[in-house]
Amino acid sequence: MGHAREPEPAFELVHRWLEHSSDHALVVLDPAGLVVGWLAGSEDILGFTADEALGRHIAFIFTDDDKAKGYPDYELKVAARDSHSEDSRWHARRDGTRIWVSGTVSAVKEPGGELLGFVKLMRDHTDLRTQLERFENQVDQLAEAREKTHLFLKTLGHELRNPLGVLSNTQQILGRLVSEERTRKAVEQFGAQVAVLRRLADDLMDVSRLELGKLELARERADLREILQVAAASFEEAARRKSITLETLLPPTPLWVDVDRARIQQVVLNLLGNAIKYTHVGGSVWIKATQEADEIVAWVQDTGIGIFPPLLPRIFDLFSQAPEGHGMSEGGIGVGLALVRQLVELHGGSVQAKSSGLGKGSEFSFRLPAVPDLA
Repeated sequence: MGHAREPEPAFELVHRWLEHSSDHALVVLDPAGLVVGWLAGSEDILGFTADEALGRHIAFIFTDDDKAKGYPDYELKVAARDSHSEDSRWHARRDGTRIWVSGTVSAVKEPGGELLGFVKLMRDHTDLRTQLERFENQVDQLAEAREKTHLFLKTLGHELRNPLGVLSNTQQILGRLVSEERTRKAVEQFGAQVAVLRRLADDLMDVSRLELGKLELARERADLREILQVAAASFEEAARRKSITLETLLPPTPLWVDVDRARIQQVVLNLLGNAIKYTHVGGSVWIKATQEADEIVAWVQDTGIGIFPPLLPRIFDLFSQAPEGHGMSEGGIGVGLALVRQLVELHGGSVQAKSSGLGKGSEFSFRLPAVPDLA
């Protein structure tokens, strides 16, 4: 029978690793930081041959900036005091290029504590560092683009207000001058469209302020039923023009919330406006509300065109739009629902959208913290 092979001694394994490893640089230093061993992949990674490196202070592989800051000696001092030091930094190759190196410096000492030297183990992670810097640049660019977008929205909202003021005044003057029924209805439609544009201008400015954290709430105790009823009344004419049945189903007792009444009114108007817009002639829209434990919940449901399924998870994102050809030809610019989410969350609440798919209607809900009934 053959004999089992004796395992190679540990030093032989290390020797073979030193001969063949190109992924790690292993540098041995004397107590003064001079190179006495240039092993493993040191030449491959840093470009210097052993003859060029031996006898030089380890500072020669550090960048000029790090040498000026005293990092080569500092790294050795930390290792001598704590037995090792770890860092990641740029190092200089022989050809003048820089590489991002991660590694450790370990102090080698006698049993009595006398320092014999150091072992510096390094690995080239330039590719990872380059990816990280690219991601950081992309983040900076996205942040800059986002800031420019919100500045544009704010500016656009301001610029729309001036012509809207003129159009609104014109509509009021025409309303007083005309008497013929057909002309009067045209003026009313004109006024309704001006109101839509005014809400859009307000939404543009509000979403910009919300994104920048500059919108303040004027909170008060309010019965959400009243807010919902007022919003429903403002859309009665729009629903009538499309023969849409608009129902408000509310409990007989108050639904108390601590809110900025105007802002929550804005939320409901956005949801109702969308429901009317995306519901076909002869359809139905419902407004419902109730209390669930310590939350007040309101729903706006419709029998409209529904929501394109891939859009549902991001329906409340700014500028979120369904692809063309999926029944969303009447879509806006994707600001209203983003504003709904931001305003509700600013009140400590949450929003949700549901739809069984295209042609199957939609349900939007928002939740707000309930406040105790004082009665």
